[in-house]
Amino acid sequence: MRGLSSESPAPVWTPTEAETIALAYYRAHQRDGWAALVHAIEDALDDLAAADSAIRERGRQISHGYVRGQPKE
Repeated sequence: MRGLSSESPAPVWTPTEAETIALAYYRAHQRDGWAALVHAIEDALDDLAAADSAIRERGRQISHGYVRGQPKE
C-alpha cells in the first residue's frame, strides 16, 4: 500500500536568523543579490559604528566619574 510507508517524513526546514535576514534583504531588493548584500553590509557597518560610539561614550562617562570622585589633595 502506498499510504503506509515505514519511511519517516522529511524534516521541516526552519531558517536560521541569518537566513531570515538575508531573505528579507533579498526580497526588499527585488531579488538582486548584490544590492541586498551591499545594503546588509552597510547596515551592519552602521550598527557597528553606533555600538562603538556608545561604548566610547560610556567609557568617557566612567572615566569622568572616577576623576570626579577622587579626593582633593
